Amino acid sequence: MFNREPHIVVKPKSVYGVTNFYPVCDGAKLFAELAGTKTLTRQSLNIIKRLGYAVELEHEEVEL
Repeated sequence: MFNREPHIVVKPKSVYGVTNFYPVCDGAKLFAELAGTKTLTRQSLNIIKRLGYAVELEHEEVEL
């Protein structure tokens, strides 16, 4: 059986030169709620990684 580590998905977005990470999945939304914020910081994501979660970045598709 394939065993995958728990993970969350966030969407990076640059706002005034600062990258914010917006929660996409339910798990990421719960971590943001726990932190009392709408976005997750790099520091929060590092702590989430230390808890054993993988952090996946969602990217927008660009049409050419």
